[in-house]
Amino acid sequence: MFPRSTRILSYCIPLVFILIYFQVFFADYAYLDEIHQLWNNNDNSNFVMFHSQGRWLSGLLFKFFFSSISRIEQLKLLRLFSLAGWIIVALTWTSIYKKWTEWLGFAKETWWSGSLYVVCSISVCIYIGWAACMEVFLSVLAALISGHILFKNLYNRQKEIHLSNITVLSSLLLGVISLFIYQNSFGIFLIPFFLQYIQRKTAKPGRVVMIGIIFYLAVYLLYYFLFKYSLRAYHMEASTRTEIHFNFFKKLLFFFSGPFPQGFSLNFLFLARSIFSQVFYLVIFVSWLIITFKRNKHNNFVNNLLFIAFILFFLALIYLPSMIAAENFPSYRTLFVFNLAVFIMVIDSLLYLFPEKRQRRIFTCIISLWLVLTGFYTFNFQYINPLKKEYRVLKNFVQTHYNPGITQVYFIRADKFLFAPEFHTRVYRDEFGAPSTYRDWVPDPIIKQLVYELTGDREIAEKISVIQFENPDSFKRTRPVLNSNTLFIDMNQLFKQQ
Repeated sequence: MFPRSTRILSYCIPLVFILIYFQVFFADYAYLDEIHQLWNNNDNSNFVMFHSQGRWLSGLLFKFFFSSISRIEQLKLLRLFSLAGWIIVALTWTSIYKKWTEWLGFAKETWWSGSLYVVCSISVCIYIGWAACMEVFLSVLAALISGHILFKNLYNRQKEIHLSNITVLSSLLLGVISLFIYQNSFGIFLIPFFLQYIQRKTAKPGRVVMIGIIFYLAVYLLYYFLFKYSLRAYHMEASTRTEIHFNFFKKLLFFFSGPFPQGFSLNFLFLARSIFSQVFYLVIFVSWLIITFKRNKHNNFVNNLLFIAFILFFLALIYLPSMIAAENFPSYRTLFVFNLAVFIMVIDSLLYLFPEKRQRRIFTCIISLWLVLTGFYTFNFQYINPLKKEYRVLKNFVQTHYNPGITQVYFIRADKFLFAPEFHTRVYRDEFGAPSTYRDWVPDPIIKQLVYELTGDREIAEKISVIQFENPDSFKRTRPVLNSNTLFIDMNQLFKQQ
């Protein structure tokens, strides 16, 4: 249907990845969990942490990869591993997604935009730039293939559905693998069924869609029992983050205040306190609603409302792990598939406004440019540039002022908004805009790691006592005694002076 576009996009995807994420090849920094996982790379805590959160395979991966490195500069290798993995995912997605759009009759422009979105997604910026998320691409890839296997067999046999044992078992196995790596990625399994539903434009879901949803939930159920069994096998307790929460109204409020506005922000970094963010997503959502009613004018008002309600229910299913978890934390690293589904749906609707081929091409070019610019800006200016400086000034200070007599470090943690004046960052949870040394679990391992890299002696580094303070006022109230055996670090002053 569009082979020439396929070849062009196959060449463009690696190039756009390099354009956006080029700093991964040479940038040195240690962001949040990375430094804890690096310093504790041989005590099995990485495996225990992930396994207790239901990510047994992630635990094994982190145990292997982090025990294979010993220096902060080597974290680049893990980020490059993630970069290579996401290039593979994007190319695989492009090929499979093209088949879905051809089968279901979507416009070529929908395929092009949806393919490019994977490269430029805010979530992918995190997955590549943060070694603590290096494994996510494997989960996405497994879930994508799992969903495609089932959908392909169901779609090709709609009149007389019969699934072979190989189809069922392979789809189940890949689904469980995906969940044991990163639960929120498994939602991509539902994307082809979601696409078929929105393309039918009727409130009642078809048989293929219903089978897909039932199979999807069955994989979760199988995974849950396997997770519980694995905990008993390793004599572990489940993390509190795996607790299930059934308060419907609280979760409904969470859905419409967190994932929902982020999804309709179309790869623009959403901030709840930003008036522009609030207006932008509402404009996109209302536009989608109006176009949906106009496209489905052959349906009555009630059927259109039911159609929209089921779409929202579908999106909640895609985001199921976070919708049933006790914690309400709509981080971008959990929202990749949800945002991808919303993006495809909105782009498909907006294309309705441009019936002529030339208009659609111009619109697609604008969307493509928007994706590349937002991806480049988010990764480089909201994420990696300020982190590079933070690490550089701290490393230089330790190298300059540390001596063998130092046994104690007084550390004033960075202010949450330290980056904003210089880099114009916008703080979003623990993903964008905030310094790594703002969090209380960072100072101790990063100081010890830097001393270890400076001296080459881990025992010396382990003996250093790091006493941290939230801000300068708490340091002054404590009135610690500084002497030749102590090192004083105020990250706020240190950063501003460089």
